[in-house]
Amino acid sequence: MKLNKDVKEILKKIENNNFKAYVVGGAVRDYYLGLEINDYDIATDAKPDEVIKIFEKVIPTGIKYGTVTLVYNKKNYEITTFRKDFKYINNRKPEKVIFSNRIEEDVKRRDFTINSLYCDINGRVYDLYKGIEDIKSKVIKTIGEPDERFREDALRMIRAIRFMTTLNFEIEEKTKKSIEKNYSNIKNVSPERIRVEFDQILLSKRPGKGIRALIKTNIMKYIIPEIYDSIGFEQNNKYHDKDVYEHTISVLENIESKLDLRLAALLHDISKPETFTLDKDSEGHFKGHHIKSAEKSVEILKRLRYDNKTIENVRVLIRYHYLKDISIKEKGVKRFIKNVGKERLDDIFKLNIADIKGKSDIAGMDKVNNLKEKTRLILENKEPLNKKDLNINGEDIKNLGVKEGKLVGDLLDYLLDKVLENSNINDKKTLTNIARKYLNNLEER
Repeated sequence: MKLNKDVKEILKKIENNNFKAYVVGGAVRDYYLGLEINDYDIATDAKPDEVIKIFEKVIPTGIKYGTVTLVYNKKNYEITTFRKDFKYINNRKPEKVIFSNRIEEDVKRRDFTINSLYCDINGRVYDLYKGIEDIKSKVIKTIGEPDERFREDALRMIRAIRFMTTLNFEIEEKTKKSIEKNYSNIKNVSPERIRVEFDQILLSKRPGKGIRALIKTNIMKYIIPEIYDSIGFEQNNKYHDKDVYEHTISVLENIESKLDLRLAALLHDISKPETFTLDKDSEGHFKGHHIKSAEKSVEILKRLRYDNKTIENVRVLIRYHYLKDISIKEKGVKRFIKNVGKERLDDIFKLNIADIKGKSDIAGMDKVNNLKEKTRLILENKEPLNKKDLNINGEDIKNLGVKEGKLVGDLLDYLLDKVLENSNINDKKTLTNIARKYLNNLEER
C-alpha cells in the first residue's frame, strides 16, 4: 500500500521514539476497494501522553479510551493506543480500557474482517482475519463469533448494515442471523450514535437496501418504529400502484443524496395509515396526511437528536410537499413561496418530482413545472412575500392606536394577505388606510 508523505512522517516520528505504529482500518480497506482515501487512522503502542510529547499539536479528543487527534500540516489524524479486549457493559462500551503493546490484540477486538487490515511504514499490509478475501467476495463478516461482537457493542449491527449499503456488499449468513437474534440490544445504544450510522445509510447510493435491511432485522423498531405501519398498507388509489412503504422506498431512491431531502423522502407519508379513509366508490383518501406527517417527523427527529435546523427543514418540506394542497394562482404561489421559504424551494421541487416518480400516474409533473416557472417569475420581479416586505411595520400600526401585541401581528398578517392578492397596494398610505378600515370594523363589532 502506498502511503502519502505526511502519514509516513507521522509513523516515522512515532517509531523514532521507540514505539510501533501502523495505519489501521478504513484506509487500508478502502485501498483494496480502489476508493479515494480521505482519512488515515493510526494505532500505536505509545500511550496518549507519550503521543502528546512527540508531536506539537495534539488534541485529547478521547483520551480515556486511548485516542487523541493529531493536527499535522492542517489535517487531522486519529491516533489510538493498542487496546485489549475486556468485558463490555450495556452492549455499548468496555467496563474499562486496558492498553496493550501488541497490534494483534488490538485488531482482534475490532468489528469486521474488512476492517482488520493494517499497514506498516513500508506499505506492507497485514491480514490476520482474511479481510482481503472478504473484500474481494464483498462480504461483511465479524471477527470471531458475531454474537460476542454484537453483545460487546450493539451499534455494530447497524454498522454492518451501513457497510453493506455504502459498499454494496452482503452480510454473511451467520452474521445476519446473529443480528436478527440480538437486534433488541440496540435499545441500549444512544440515539446520537445510532443517528450517525443511520445518516450514512440514508446518504448512500442504495438507501432503500439499507432501510429494508433495518426493517427485516427488526432494528428499525428502535429507530423509526412508525414505518412498520406502512408496510403492506394498500392505498386503493388510482394514482398509486404501490403500498405506502414501497412508494416511500421509491421516493427515497429517486432523490439526491442530501440529508434533509432523504429524511423528508423517508418520512413524507409516515402518517398516511392513520389518515386513511375510503369513499363510496372504494377510492382511498389521506386527508391532511402531509400535515400529520410533518408533525410526526418533528417527533421522530427530536427522538433521534437531530439538530433544530434539520428538523425544521424536514418539517417544512413534508408539510408543503402535497401538490393538491397548493394553488397555482398568483396568490397561492406567493403563499407557497412564503410558507416554504426561498432557501428551500429547490429542495421541495426535488421532493415533489421524486414523489411523482414513485406513483403510477406522473401527470402531476406538469403542475410542478408550472409551479416552478411561476415561482421563478415572482422571485425575478421581487414581489413582496413576507411581512418584512410590507411598506408598513409594527411601529406604524402602533401609531394608529393599537397597543395589543397580538393585534399588531394579526393586522400585519391581514395586510400581507391583501398584498399577496395585489402587490400594487404595497405603499404606506394605502396600507395605512386599509389598516384603519380593519380597526374600524373591529370596533363596530
